[in-house]
Amino acid sequence: MKIDLKYCAFLCFVLLQGLSDAEAVVRLPAVIGDHMVIQCNMQDSIWGWADADEQVSVYLGRQQKTTRAGADGRWRIFLDPIQAGGPFEMRIAGKNSITLHDVLVGEVWVASGQSNMWWPVRFSANAQN
Repeated sequence: MKIDLKYCAFLCFVLLQGLSDAEAVVRLPAVIGDHMVIQCNMQDSIWGWADADEQVSVYLGRQQKTTRAGADGRWRIFLDPIQAGGPFEMRIAGKNSITLHDVLVGEVWVASGQSNMWWPVRFSANAQN
């Protein structure tokens, strides 16, 4: 059986093109996803990665914000302040599109510290108040 080297080279080229195109998509960090809560009444930041100079748009409610990825592929958009509410869908679009479901806008608190952080509120004094 004789193998045509030109055909093999062409096939390899086509396969490699497919792989490079498959990686050229808008991506988000793990902290941005379905069921997230973003802070109300502040300029919230949505960020991720795309191809260098790729146009990326973020849609949330009536807002649409657009930017371009930098030479390193990083992009960041600041949303206008939003009042508490939801659930919303957020769509991030570039060469591909990602839709996030059940996005809420409200108060976001981060707590850390001592070992008593696990204590349920119901065990606290005056928990009903």
